[in-house]
Amino acid sequence: MNTSFDSRPPVGPTPAPAPSRWASLHRLLRVLLGIVVALVTLIALFYLEEDLRGKHAWGVYAQQMTERGEVYQLKAVVPPPVPDDQNFAMTPFLAPLVDFLPGTQTWRDTNATQRAEQFGNDLSSVREPTGNWREGKRTDWPAWQAAIAEASLKEKHRTAHAQPATTEAPVETNQLAAAAAVLAKLKEYAPVLDEFRTASRRPYSRFNLCYDAENCAGILLPHLAVIKKSGRVLALRASAELTLGQPDVALADLDLALYLASTVRNEPFLISHLVRCAMIQLALQPVWEGLADHQWTDAQVATLQQQLAGLDFLADDATAMRGEQAAGNSVIAYARQNPRQLDYFVGEDQAAYNEAAVIALFMPRGWFYLEQVNYNRCFDAFVRQGVDLGARRVNPEQLQQNEEAIEQTLRGGISLLFGHRVMSAMLIPAIPPAHQKFAFTQTMVDEAVLACGLERFRLANGRYPDSLAELTPRFVGKLPHDLFTGEPLKYRRTDDGRFVLYSVGWDGKDDGGMIAKRAVGKSSQMDSSRGGWSSPGDWVWPAPAP
Repeated sequence: MNTSFDSRPPVGPTPAPAPSRWASLHRLLRVLLGIVVALVTLIALFYLEEDLRGKHAWGVYAQQMTERGEVYQLKAVVPPPVPDDQNFAMTPFLAPLVDFLPGTQTWRDTNATQRAEQFGNDLSSVREPTGNWREGKRTDWPAWQAAIAEASLKEKHRTAHAQPATTEAPVETNQLAAAAAVLAKLKEYAPVLDEFRTASRRPYSRFNLCYDAENCAGILLPHLAVIKKSGRVLALRASAELTLGQPDVALADLDLALYLASTVRNEPFLISHLVRCAMIQLALQPVWEGLADHQWTDAQVATLQQQLAGLDFLADDATAMRGEQAAGNSVIAYARQNPRQLDYFVGEDQAAYNEAAVIALFMPRGWFYLEQVNYNRCFDAFVRQGVDLGARRVNPEQLQQNEEAIEQTLRGGISLLFGHRVMSAMLIPAIPPAHQKFAFTQTMVDEAVLACGLERFRLANGRYPDSLAELTPRFVGKLPHDLFTGEPLKYRRTDDGRFVLYSVGWDGKDDGGMIAKRAVGKSSQMDSSRGGWSSPGDWVWPAPAP
């Protein structure tokens, strides 16, 4: 058998060449690119959906607020402009404080602005050495004279860039002589205060702040410190005048002090109203001293009583809260348009600063609308509740629960971001404690009105009444009630011919007229049930200490 061998390869399909490394890499890159495109598309769709969802949610909520008559735009609470020649705030000394170059907050006349801002600086650095009507303490004029002299000396050396001298200025030891010395020192403020007195005859007061600023949190308020320092000078001057037997002059200064406190009442900012509370507290020192020492005539007391009765700090509380809510909405709208400016609102907290930076980079703009919705919900639920303007009642228990709810709801962490409560945590927590300041100021004003009525009764009858009911209608038109119980304020005559008048105060307990002490120190050391008061007690219009 013949066998032959064929050297040709067998006939069949030719195998494909092995894929090159570059071809494999190319296919991998195409897959990865497709994944990236898909992810970018999904992210873009997510941001678009969240933007639309947030904008729609805010549109619906804003419409609901409008239907309820609520305000969420700052322009809705800004006081209307008034003619300059009818505007107290346009008096020459004050006008430069709000006279800016157009479109800026740069002062046109920096020298005039600085002059106004420095008014009363040497006195403002003095911590009241003595004199506290809330504890029944009259002004100690030798102590005041020494404190003012020391502060003036330090101010002079500070401006001269020198070290202050350690020697003390000679001080009068007699009350009358020291009061006269303090009053002589206060004469340097007279030209400005006389200008204010003349300008107070104008029918309006509106400081022309930059309400149209893009970021309302940056609106300058330089006038508040000047007005407060002026009120302090007037209150101190009135006390000195009473000590020197000049009640008519003291009443004129008190009248101007109370007027100055009213010049910022139409402003929508909480800080403006808190400054007013502080100014009224200062003015009540000479009011208390004049009543305690029976220095006013019936006509003078009636005039003072009428001015005090016109104050309504519960209404001011509502005004301030409405303004703060509108300002918060403005801040969130600004942050939505300028997310990289979020760090402006976090202060010096580095952790909060880092958190704000992350939010600015990655948060969908629509989430700012959701932030705005939740801000208003939190404000309505936790800030507005607890003060009933119609019934003129304050509920400390509700307000305490509100603060606890705020702390729980706005607790830090990633839940704030995804729960859309970041801006609420930045803006809301500092607001609720202001309710107590309004309540305290209104309570003291109510007691001052009654104290005026009691003094007028004493002038007419030679004694204090057995009950507050005897004051109406001749000496008090309508008796104010205790803001915390709704009952009449506590009153009784004492065996020494005086009286005890008080509210049960923040804890709602009747402690028989024992004066509650303000807490000093860290808030963590305070008893929260007392609302920041260090001891149990009542809010008292005190009898003078011996």
